[in-house]
Parts: sequence; structure tokens; C-alpha cells
Amino acid sequence: MNGYCLFEAGKEKDLIKDNTRIVNINGREIVTVDEFIHELARQLDFPDYYSSSLDSLEELLNDLSWLKETQFAIVVRNYSFFLCEEKNPARKTNLLGLLNDVAEQWDNVPNYPGEEDFRNKAVFNIYIEKGNIAAAELEKLNISYNEVK
Repeated sequence: MNGYCLFEAGKEKDLIKDNTRIVNINGREIVTVDEFIHELARQLDFPDYYSSSLDSLEELLNDLSWLKETQFAIVVRNYSFFLCEEKNPARKTNLLGLLNDVAEQWDNVPNYPGEEDFRNKAVFNIYIEKGNIAAAELEKLNISYNEVK
């Protein structure tokens, strides 16, 4: 099942399988939504036409056809600092929900008739280093997560 996973520091390598494109995010360095989108664009080699809007981000995360890997993992460390300077709190909330939606959509392919002709089901997980803030934020948004020991 795709989605959010909270992990103990140092255990993420045990969770991620071969042929996985890993996006490493350090919450101390990525403190706004725009910085996060830019970093995803860099690490996932987004096409030139991407923009920093959440709509564009969702479209590209639901494609990823330009990548050779067939599994995807976003790994966030230092979550207590992640997006801490975002001036619009709703953007962080929307981003967390968007990532959850993208994970579900990859898990549920086909989401509509004919989708399986160009997109296969894939693993798409968001791994967050354990801490009270991450669990509380996800619970507040009614986003389920797995705890990995």
C-alpha cells in the first residue's frame, strides 16, 4: 500500500527496494513549498515546462514516464523544520494532501478506463523520519500512515 510511512532514523535503507528513485529532502534546508517543488523538480528531472504550482506538481508526479525507475520514494528528514517558513499554512496542508492523493492514484491504477495503456501501478511512498510533529500533522489532516520499526 502506497502512502506515508514514519521511520526510525537510519532504517530507511531497509525499506526502499531496488529500482526506486529516491528523493532526499532535508527539512532544515527545504522550508517553503516552492523550495520543495524546486527540489523535487531537480531530483526527479522534471521537464522544462513544469511550474511551481501544486496543480503542475500533481500532474508531473502522476506521470514520471521520463524516469527509468518504476518505484518512487520521497524521504524527509528533520521534519520539524520542513516547510517551517511557508507563509501560507494552507499550501503546506494542500501539499501533504496532494502527496497522499498521488500515492493513492499510483496504487489504484487504473483510476479511469484506458489509463493502464500508458501507466502501470507503481510504488510511491513518502517516508518521514519519526517525530511527534509529523504524526500529529498527518492525523490532524486525517491522512493515514504506517509506522515502520
